[in-house]
Amino acid sequence: MTGAISMSNSSPARSLENFARLMTHVANLYCMGESSSISNCEVQELAMSVAYALGIADATADEAASVLDVDDPIALWHSCLNTLDVRMDMALDVWRGVIAIMPPIRNVALRDTLASLGDLKTLYDTRFAAHIVPCDIDYQLSEPVDPQLMGLDYVEAWLEQLLEETQWIAQFDAGSCIAVLEHACPDYRGLHVNLYDLLHSHEEDLVPITSGIARKLAYN
Repeated sequence: MTGAISMSNSSPARSLENFARLMTHVANLYCMGESSSISNCEVQELAMSVAYALGIADATADEAASVLDVDDPIALWHSCLNTLDVRMDMALDVWRGVIAIMPPIRNVALRDTLASLGDLKTLYDTRFAAHIVPCDIDYQLSEPVDPQLMGLDYVEAWLEQLLEETQWIAQFDAGSCIAVLEHACPDYRGLHVNLYDLLHSHEEDLVPITSGIARKLAYN
């Protein structure tokens, strides 16, 4: 069976057997209990999903063998899925933090990306596609996220970077931000541009918010 992990001949046989047992379980769920066969491509994708959920997608053979050397690999997988659910809740907390302090600056790519991320729980298939980035993320960040990151790892890193950029923008009066954007990039609403980059290069023209009541900048 082709999978996301490659174990050497010295890896414990129990770990290999557990992985095969787990893959049989996942494939059965994928086929909804029917006897339908699945393609090699589908098997590979399912194996990648399982490996990501278990935290061994980038593990060495010895590390993967150690994780899989358990009494019940299926119970381990379900426990890892629960952990992904918790991480989704935490990612959505960051998303809500961004929404709470984001000034009313219209940008189509940012608007659509945030809307997609808000549907994270609906879009993210932890059982069969945990390694895939589930949302449509079109807005470009000032500091791009490592494209090698998979699944929820990418979403978490992306949201943390957006939060950092948004916290900086939120220091300034929204009207002055919009005025700067209209001058620096008149089509900032429709173009795939980074608002932080545009505003940061014209910081001297932005008006700081002096009232602590106006907007909460600290998000924990």
